[in-house]
Amino acid sequence: NFGKQSWVYPLSAAMLALSFMATSTNTTQNEAAPSTKNITSTNSEGDEEEEEEEEEDETTTLLNWSGTHSVNLPTKNYHEPETIPELEQIIKTSFKHHTPIRPIGSALSPNGLAFESGGMISLAHLDKIIEVDKHSMTVTVQAGAKISQVIAALRPHGLTLPNLASIAEQQMGGFVQVSAHGSGALIPPVDEFVTQFKMVTPYCGTVLLRPKRSDGKGGEEDDPYFHVARVGLGCLGILSEITMKVIPAHRLVEHTFVLKREEAVERLDQLLVKHKHVRYMWIPYEDAVVVVTNDVEDNFDFEKCPEAKHKIDGSTKKRRFQPMMDLLVNLTKDTDAPYTEEQVLEMGFGEIRDALMLAGDPLDVPHVKKCNEAEAEFWRRSEGYQIRPSDELLQFDCGGQQWVWEVCFPTGTLFDNNHNDTTFMTELLKSIEDHNIPAHSPIEQRWTASSSSFMSPANGPPDGLHSWVGVIMYLPSDEPTQRQNITSAFRGKYCNLVKEIGKKVNATSHWAKLELPDNEKDRQELKETMKKRFPVQLFNFCRYTFDPTNILSNDMLNELFGDAKPNPLKNRAKRSDGKQEKCDHQEQMYNW
Repeated sequence: NFGKQSWVYPLSAAMLALSFMATSTNTTQNEAAPSTKNITSTNSEGDEEEEEEEEEDETTTLLNWSGTHSVNLPTKNYHEPETIPELEQIIKTSFKHHTPIRPIGSALSPNGLAFESGGMISLAHLDKIIEVDKHSMTVTVQAGAKISQVIAALRPHGLTLPNLASIAEQQMGGFVQVSAHGSGALIPPVDEFVTQFKMVTPYCGTVLLRPKRSDGKGGEEDDPYFHVARVGLGCLGILSEITMKVIPAHRLVEHTFVLKREEAVERLDQLLVKHKHVRYMWIPYEDAVVVVTNDVEDNFDFEKCPEAKHKIDGSTKKRRFQPMMDLLVNLTKDTDAPYTEEQVLEMGFGEIRDALMLAGDPLDVPHVKKCNEAEAEFWRRSEGYQIRPSDELLQFDCGGQQWVWEVCFPTGTLFDNNHNDTTFMTELLKSIEDHNIPAHSPIEQRWTASSSSFMSPANGPPDGLHSWVGVIMYLPSDEPTQRQNITSAFRGKYCNLVKEIGKKVNATSHWAKLELPDNEKDRQELKETMKKRFPVQLFNFCRYTFDPTNILSNDMLNELFGDAKPNPLKNRAKRSDGKQEKCDHQEQMYNW
């Protein structure tokens, strides 16, 4: 029984990325009782009391995009405000009653970063496009607006966002708070394009943060709070409004081609300098690296590359998919549900890949090798060009449910690459093949410039170059035992390999893909890594300044960073009256 249903949207034909379900629960029964939300109240006082008790027991279940994490929480503690004053009141009330509250965004984080069983808040209804300013080349939006909405609103003005991650269903708040990124050696993660934002905090109310603040002497100075809170992971405050830089809308010329591993290493520096966007997809157990480059059409030299005018012919789909199609038909021909060529041709790439994995054992290395070999051949047959609007090419199908871990590490500068990027990949692929890891394809590698946000994984000097590498294992089946076996293989031996190799290049995890280790030794090691890599003391001070009772964090964040540090000027943790007097956070930071 669905007592409450918010938004659901498909990311692939095989799964629902996010679903919200509320059911009444009874502590004396194993089965959920029917929801009473749609039952008309009677005039009986006893019936009314019984209905109120049942509603008190009602819970909401949330599932993340990857299907790897879920959370149950009391429905009364799950909020979807429709106005900013309502949002502010919810945070104020939660602060007064010490009720946990985490912002959920679109629940796209594979690690369930947003989940908190004590209380959560969605800004799905706070999705207005407030202003498009062509003079200053900025857009101001409410934080619940999805990337796809913002792009659609910018299109009539001939504008678009400077860079995009792979999924358009992200909300702007989460997009910024985890330092999401695309690919481009001169393009930083998306947080770097934020020029100001409003944040609703438990103690200080709504604050407006900008990169610069008055120095009290008629000039300006950097505002450290801005650079901390811009990638604040939702635990300094709830972003309510964001102003971000925009750029002229443009079409991109995308070139897809396949190199051998040695060629990919040799040509990388040249490709990064030459192209606006570069993405590598390494295929384990295959001497094949899929390279995808994108360049602005208006700047593209078609005289030197006339073949770029001839895009990939859609009529060649059967020839392109033939290797994967032949393998799937062959693997299932003697089963109860064999695939035909006609069926396969109606499927998308991600669906075919999931079906291939399910046609054998997703953890059987010989089977994985066959699947990867067929995928490599698919890409060889898909070489070519296409020209489309930037937002259509920079966002792509990530496939179905999956485990993914992505790490980021510095690799010198664009014109002086220290080759951490290729050294890391060469060693990782060798280790995968030496240890017979059932590594699903692809291992994706992207590059960005530095971010000035203190908590961004790509924080670094202005001319810094950073590489992002993501490993993956698909979860093609709903069968619990198989999913658990894949989970154990991925989070165990595979991720341990990535971690050990990553130590050599100072790698740190993408915030939305970090999982807490299962054992205490590895947890302690992770916490020490956090302290070395990020200004944890400063971050904790900011947590305490804005959220002294720590209602915005969850167990994962508390484990990573420890307790928020008390403000050195006054002990705010003793406040429990919910009052939000003027909060001079600038003075607090100055004294700290």
